[in-house]
Amino acid sequence: ALPLFGALPPAAQMAAFEPAPLGVRKIIVSTSVAETSLTIPGVVFVVDCGFSKQRYCNPKTATEALVVCPESRASARQRAGRAGRVRAGHAYVLMPEASFHGLPPHNVPEMQRSSLAAVVLQLKALGIDNVLRFDFLSPPPPEALALALEQLYALGALSEK
Repeated sequence: ALPLFGALPPAAQMAAFEPAPLGVRKIIVSTSVAETSLTIPGVVFVVDCGFSKQRYCNPKTATEALVVCPESRASARQRAGRAGRVRAGHAYVLMPEASFHGLPPHNVPEMQRSSLAAVVLQLKALGIDNVLRFDFLSPPPPEALALALEQLYALGALSEK
């Protein structure tokens, strides 16, 4: 089996794209990196566990963690779409159909679940003084914006000037 994940060195990632020797079945164990951003030639079957790791920020504790979450129906469809791009294929989602229909339709936008410190710095660099009133496409929780501002002021990355 070949691993495929974002932090894997590029040379190791490329092994997933090499054709398997004649008569050998290639198995790739991947994170969501293979969900949308690339096409691996020759994928015939996808086995989907129904979960993904997503980064969540807890504004009350000012910590971020990777949390195992049920995937969304949109992610499941994206994963299934990896099979059969070059020839006929099939996806196996490892959950009952009723559970699949109970999944959220889409993932929670990253803006609503991640640390916003880098976003706040970028907005400030663009000359946006009041980030609390910025019109985000997917508005983040106000407490997450407040936490990002507090952290940046405490670190000295922002000042009152």
